[in-house]
Amino acid sequence: MTLVRRDDGRVRFVVCKDLEDAGEDIAEYGDGSVILCTDDYTIYDGIEDEEGVDGHLAVTHSDTYVIGDSHTNTCENRHSFLRQWLKKFRGVSKHHLQKYLDFLALKLNSSKDWFEKLLCYDVSG
Repeated sequence: MTLVRRDDGRVRFVVCKDLEDAGEDIAEYGDGSVILCTDDYTIYDGIEDEEGVDGHLAVTHSDTYVIGDSHTNTCENRHSFLRQWLKKFRGVSKHHLQKYLDFLALKLNSSKDWFEKLLCYDVSG
């Protein structure tokens, strides 16, 4: 799942087996009221009932790509970085996939000082 906040553009990638527990991740990253903009894939049916989700707008790509202010273009853009990022490793273990994605999110969210943040990261616990 690729989450992008509209106010600051920060991205978060979350490895999910399914969207059953996605509400927790969405609510935690959303910092308050969340209105999801997704494509019309059926996996999102009922996601507006998750805790922390205040609304859901589904863009049907066969009809349109934008509904007013709602679109999925930013998430799709970040997801394209994800595909290119993982391609260079020629495969990753699913057990470590979240760590790879967290590192990419760090680079995207802190493009100027990601290395300094990485050096200061506490790995003790």
